[in-house]
Amino acid sequence: MKKISASSDEELIALLKDGDFPAFGELYDRYLTPMLAKAFDRLKSQEDAEEVVQELFIKLWRRRARITLQFSFKTYIFAALRYEILDFLAKQLYRKNHLSIDETDHLQVLVQGEGFYSLEMKELQQQVNEIIDNLPEKCQLIFKMSRNEGLSSREIADELNLSHRTVETQISKAIKTLRQALKNINFLLF
Repeated sequence: MKKISASSDEELIALLKDGDFPAFGELYDRYLTPMLAKAFDRLKSQEDAEEVVQELFIKLWRRRARITLQFSFKTYIFAALRYEILDFLAKQLYRKNHLSIDETDHLQVLVQGEGFYSLEMKELQQQVNEIIDNLPEKCQLIFKMSRNEGLSSREIADELNLSHRTVETQISKAIKTLRQALKNINFLLF
């Protein structure tokens, strides 16, 4: 029998879907550190990063039977992390703008289930996806590798045999296009 730590992500997902907790633990061990780093990079708070990543892994376990991967698990989990960060920031923004300190406890009643802003986040993500899909092909590919796969600009440059400068320029172009198209949105994570 193969050791669980030697299993591929795809093998672990198949086990996870069947409720295999050791497979879940292995995925957790593999991705915890890079996910915490990415969340900290966006949130600038270790405590908030830990909260967001922990919540994501809880959701992953609860929804394990419904997981369907169109890309690698790494792409899936980092995309899910971005949604979780957006949801976290939206909740923070709501608290900051609409609730007094005494009222924040009542927010938990509103946030049950899939999240207070899940519909808005889905609509925002749909808008972002449409904008990205309309980028020039090379710009789109580089941006998706950067944001969806979590690759650095150096890794992308090596993989696509491009200069680091070209990759940086294409990412900047994509971000500028997104910011321009979404200028009415209060916050962006790009």
